[in-house]
Amino acid sequence: MILGFLGKGGSGKSSVSSQTALHLNAVNFSVLGIDADHNMDLSYNLSDGDTPVSQYFSQSLHELQQAVGLAEGEKYTEAFLSETSKRFSLTPLSPQIDSCSQVLKNGIRLMTAGPQTDNVLYGTHCSHSLTTPLKILLPLLEVQEKEVIIVDEKAGADGVSTGIVTGIDVGVIVCEPALHSIKTAKQIAKLMDFYETPYVFVGNKITSSEDKDFIVSELGQEPVTFLMASNSIKRNPSALVAEWTDEIQVLFSKAKELNQNDRLERTVKKFKRNHEFAHK
Repeated sequence: MILGFLGKGGSGKSSVSSQTALHLNAVNFSVLGIDADHNMDLSYNLSDGDTPVSQYFSQSLHELQQAVGLAEGEKYTEAFLSETSKRFSLTPLSPQIDSCSQVLKNGIRLMTAGPQTDNVLYGTHCSHSLTTPLKILLPLLEVQEKEVIIVDEKAGADGVSTGIVTGIDVGVIVCEPALHSIKTAKQIAKLMDFYETPYVFVGNKITSSEDKDFIVSELGQEPVTFLMASNSIKRNPSALVAEWTDEIQVLFSKAKELNQNDRLERTVKKFKRNHEFAHK
């Protein structure tokens, strides 16, 4: 299953995604962490602050385009409009994943988009281009039962609007008991509905029953679970904390219930719809 973690900046989505990855790794899942946020907090957390140096997956677009049979200059959308038969996997490990990832000391495999490039800084590309390879990889990635991919997305609703979320199985929208955090969570949920990708809400940084009540009132529904504010995670984000274990398991179980394993179908539908809109 591919889980995408989303939320306003400061909501704690990187902490929640990191703890989910660490928890599932501890219970013998094979975990691939994908850090799509240019702050690289997931990479920092999973590597215990020793962020590894490897080829960033933002540099893998050409390799992926070749793998799905695209000619030079063809847009990646053409692979889905022609419904390519190419698939990627963790077992056996596809070379396109192997070349831009590495296994950490804890056994988790990590891929990182990386920081802003010169092309972005000098205005020849937008920052979204750094995660474009995921639009090819995620929908075509075959995931076995004991494999989980954790994607820490960019903060806010902006990244969701690119449509990358059709390539995840279930979104995890993290919000804290703050009005703007909840407002952004609702914006993200509306976009997820547009892309027909299931999601759950998680309430984070909870200090009291009043915090829970505020989130439920402003969100209009109860999150699948609440995570208590944790000084342990603030001070040592690389360590698995026992205080969230039950809640992370509830989150994962609910996500499994919602997973319809239709990433590729949703993505093909999206690109066909985009094509029709562009050629009206």
